[in-house]
Amino acid sequence: MQTTLILTIGFVPLLYLTTPHTATGQTTPVNENNTSSVKQELEKRFLEYAEALTKRDLTTLDQIWTDDYVFINPRGELVTKGQRLSNLKAGATEFQAVRPKSERMEVHGNVALDVGTVTLEGTKYGGKESSGDYRYLSVWVKMVANQITRIAH
Repeated sequence: MQTTLILTIGFVPLLYLTTPHTATGQTTPVNENNTSSVKQELEKRFLEYAEALTKRDLTTLDQIWTDDYVFINPRGELVTKGQRLSNLKAGATEFQAVRPKSERMEVHGNVALDVGTVTLEGTKYGGKESSGDYRYLSVWVKMVANQITRIAH
């Protein structure tokens, strides 16, 4: 069985309801007609996700991340949903503030791609200080995987 890894940080299960439907494989860039509603929905969902991370709301995160969710942390380590939830529960992973800034967005059917930067404050991954500025790529439907990379200044 072939597996496709999608790099993400976020989710929008209701995005399907707010974007135009297109044929399989057809791409619909965000345009004047749907930019506002899609961006508003993404902003809302990202804030819900950020709040769940900062509050260590494991119930919400368990609903956000799919069972086969994969996270690539800033050190390049592959972390499963179970491991990530355990890390949050134990305090090895924590966030005091998560501030995203979207730079580019496209809609592909019922999936949105969001690229931007995020500032993380009071952040630990694997028990190690990891606060800073990161570049992110989000695939918004429901969290399947995610990855962030530290930006060298």
